[in-house]
Amino acid sequence: MSARGYLSLRTGRLGHRPRERRAVVKNWRDVRPQVLGVPRRGEELLVEFYEGPDEQFYRPLGGGIEFGESSDEAVAREFEEELGEAVEPGPVLGTIENQFRWAGESFHEMTVVRAVSFRDETVYERDRLTVTETDGSRRPATWERLDSFDDEKPLLPAGIERLLQGEETHIVSPATGIESRSE
Repeated sequence: MSARGYLSLRTGRLGHRPRERRAVVKNWRDVRPQVLGVPRRGEELLVEFYEGPDEQFYRPLGGGIEFGESSDEAVAREFEEELGEAVEPGPVLGTIENQFRWAGESFHEMTVVRAVSFRDETVYERDRLTVTETDGSRRPATWERLDSFDDEKPLLPAGIERLLQGEETHIVSPATGIESRSE
């Protein structure tokens, strides 16, 4: 299954219809809080380009929210770590509950999406930036129009376009029926 796909297993029957069981979360610590920052340059937004084993996609920059950290602190830290650039956190644009598989692993994220602006105005003049992860891996980040994404190279997480267009403020991925199980 792909990063935009969702976990779903057929398990028995509920009445006459098969019952679907979603990803099994063993405890609340399996749910990852994260923040994504969306800087804009006119009609464009800055996104990272990911190339995985089975697909390619774009995603706004960001990462995990550490314990005791607010989303504005986390988004500022992530941009500093990944781009070496300071940002000014703006308003919260919305939230996304997202479940997916990537590189053979299951993920469940609760994401805060924030507007951000670069403190150094010259960043907006650069068409391409380089994101450097803590493990040293690098990915390109480019300014893209919201209408430029497609099925072959989508903008993820799923549904974020509706949030960025102001159509919704809370997006829930199709895989909302998570069953939790304590060990």
